[in-house]
Amino acid sequence: MGRAILIAIFSFASGIALSSFIFLPPLISVLILIVGAVILIPERNKEVILLSVILISFSLGALRYSIKDFHEPLKPASTGIVVSEPEDKDNFRRFVYLSDNNEKILVSAPLYSPVQYGDRVEVDGKLEKPGIIEEENGARPFDYSKYLAKDDIYYTLSFAKVEILSSGHGNSLKSALFKLKRSFVAKAKEILAEPYASLLMGLIVSGREALPKDILEEFRRAGVIHIVVLSGFNITLIADFLRRVSKSNKIPLIGIILFVIMTGAEASIVRAAIMAGVATSAKLFGRKYSAPRALIFAACLMIIHNPKILIFDPSFQLSFLATLGLIYFMPPIEKRLTRVTQRLKIREILSQTLATQLMVLPLLIYMSGDVSLVSIPANMLILLIVPYTMLVGFLATLVAFVSTIIAWPLAYVSHILLSWILLVSHTLGNLFFATIKTPLVSIWIVISVYLIFVAVIKFSSTFPQFKFTKKSST
Repeated sequence: MGRAILIAIFSFASGIALSSFIFLPPLISVLILIVGAVILIPERNKEVILLSVILISFSLGALRYSIKDFHEPLKPASTGIVVSEPEDKDNFRRFVYLSDNNEKILVSAPLYSPVQYGDRVEVDGKLEKPGIIEEENGARPFDYSKYLAKDDIYYTLSFAKVEILSSGHGNSLKSALFKLKRSFVAKAKEILAEPYASLLMGLIVSGREALPKDILEEFRRAGVIHIVVLSGFNITLIADFLRRVSKSNKIPLIGIILFVIMTGAEASIVRAAIMAGVATSAKLFGRKYSAPRALIFAACLMIIHNPKILIFDPSFQLSFLATLGLIYFMPPIEKRLTRVTQRLKIREILSQTLATQLMVLPLLIYMSGDVSLVSIPANMLILLIVPYTMLVGFLATLVAFVSTIIAWPLAYVSHILLSWILLVSHTLGNLFFATIKTPLVSIWIVISVYLIFVAVIKFSSTFPQFKFTKKSST
């Protein structure tokens, strides 16, 4: 039964993947579905049943993609509702706007525009359809149109003039959470100078949009961009903190859901939230928790909801691969690092770093051609203090709501920890050999490498095995 489920999931994902590159008419998908159903009815042969499962799952994946991809382009109306939380970049404010004729537009407005989520606005600017972005330094061209299309955005509006007509048209829960987030960010900026406040908010609630471009570039070169911006690593720490504080499994589950809504539901956050939710639910109902099953469950839910993220969302791909690395590569790596001390979780952190870096490296080379040579020492030096930085920074900001004077000691400790993160990323990220450029490789080479990984995991007793009937290693 477990084998059939895995084959069905893989076939469903294959239908989505093929449809992402080749237009498969819905009629063809329906015919494949009918053939699969017809051969299933009279047969009891396992091989024929398996073939039927493959055909049905593949056709359902292709049909799901066709439904998501169906779009009749219309010229967007000039009035509509702001349906995302605005993000402040270097010199503009960006948000998603839903026009009155149901076209989504990514709008870039002046930096200090007062527009907020739920505002009804009138916009005017340079309307364009996104295309291919030619990356600098020989990196692979990026298909921005397909990246935005995964979120049903088919237009961009640059240099926009925005007039607010009225407010309060968004979801009341999201509005309240966004307001709480804005007040939290504002309070952090009262007790911490820049860029320390933005870095702290990047760790806790805001994500990478809160950080200056030059600092983000240093993080990227140092190979720590996944740590210092909002990611699955952060939400795991938050879930664990809520569980320890509340002594309950229900509170973390509710907290995770609210946190995902407040932070904009990025792919890595949703994936980590589903996995954390499955683990929490398992404890709540007294069931065994399997990390591989939780990961596959999370991925399935996400691609069923939005099939385009499978191919066109790098965040989803990297997050999924990094988690696979933690599940399958971390245990055998940790067993071989017997000479590394266990104090301060140094062995565990080194194992995590090596496992995730190994798993995502082929895809990173394919996407950007950049390899960070300092990522392992950078991760080791930063990962050790990230949990403490998040905790102390969160408490300092919380206390600041009562009194900024009382919050100063905690803010000072937070400043020291944040300074260390910035120092490490600045020092290592600016070394002349921090990153090297590799030739762009074919996608088939990348696929071959991951197939080798799968074969090694499957046929080596060293690695934890995926099973449906027994408790898997986590």
